[in-house]
Amino acid sequence: MGETRKLSGRYRLLNPLGAGSVRLAFDESGHRDVAVRELRVPADLRDSALHRARRAMVLRHGSIVRVLDVVVEDGTPWLVMEFVSGASLEQAVRSRRPLPVMQAARVGVGVLSALTAAHAAAIVHGYVDPGNVLLTTTGRAVLTGFGLPSRATWPSGDLWSLGATLHFAVEGRPPGQVPAEGPDPLRSLIRAMLNPTGPPPVEVIRETLERLAVDQPLDRLIESLGPLPPAEVAAIGLAVLDRLRRGPGVHGGVQPGNVLLDAAGRATLLPSLRSGTLPAYTAPEGVQSPAADLWSLGATLFAAVEGVPPAPGAPLGRAGPLASLLFRLLSGNPAERPSPDEVRRELTALGRPRNI
Repeated sequence: MGETRKLSGRYRLLNPLGAGSVRLAFDESGHRDVAVRELRVPADLRDSALHRARRAMVLRHGSIVRVLDVVVEDGTPWLVMEFVSGASLEQAVRSRRPLPVMQAARVGVGVLSALTAAHAAAIVHGYVDPGNVLLTTTGRAVLTGFGLPSRATWPSGDLWSLGATLHFAVEGRPPGQVPAEGPDPLRSLIRAMLNPTGPPPVEVIRETLERLAVDQPLDRLIESLGPLPPAEVAAIGLAVLDRLRRGPGVHGGVQPGNVLLDAAGRATLLPSLRSGTLPAYTAPEGVQSPAADLWSLGATLFAAVEGVPPAPGAPLGRAGPLASLLFRLLSGNPAERPSPDEVRRELTALGRPRNI
């Protein structure tokens, strides 16, 4: 293919972009760089491929690489796409290392936003993978590959592929048969998205990713700062308790890794993904219930104020005015634990806003 060849009399083909089939081109009518990709499909599928590609042109979103034009040259269809400067997620991970959780979550926020917009327009991507996620020079993640032929017909398939892409981002490998273990909320979310029974609700995926993209898990905060002052721990407990009371039924996943704090110290409890609670934060009765959630709340606050999870006979040396409440929350008898209203009154008396 000559370097001076033009498509549709306006798109001058230049050099290949990366190792794939995408080429840089210059749009002489629009006076801009574009990316072009040949649609290699059997002749009997060409019409359906062109229809799918032209439908993708309606998508307008900040996290979507736009399809600008669809041209047919000498019987061969081509996609003309917005040119985005950056590297694919696949290139970034293979050339450097897996992404930190916060950066991977930000990638997920961008891609999920793109997929949500596409699904609202009744368009399924079908090719979500690390090679089709571009990391721009400004740090944004954008999704390319819209308009390619695909057998995928359900949005849930795109969400599964997003989970596999995030797995690659944090582990440096595809999930295979055994997705990565780990109690942290991002890996718990990834496992839930890859579950054969189907992904969690989009709202749960979005909230978890958005929180992880900007906020810090309580367990990491304890690791870096050590035990927190009782009044600050009480404020965290209030926020978690309020989330439990607003939630639908039993949470079943209260533990420091699922409690996130923003830059102002405001805490929130992530939705439960039913991916298991660490033994140190699981109520001794081993049955999920509102009383078990309260025990797990007590264990979480114990870890925050003492710097370590609770253990049989462990002293409450730093809890101060929180000690009495924690002792009752961690009772082995669910009937002896305080009610949510009692917990709220005592935490309100102790808590104050935290500034990090």
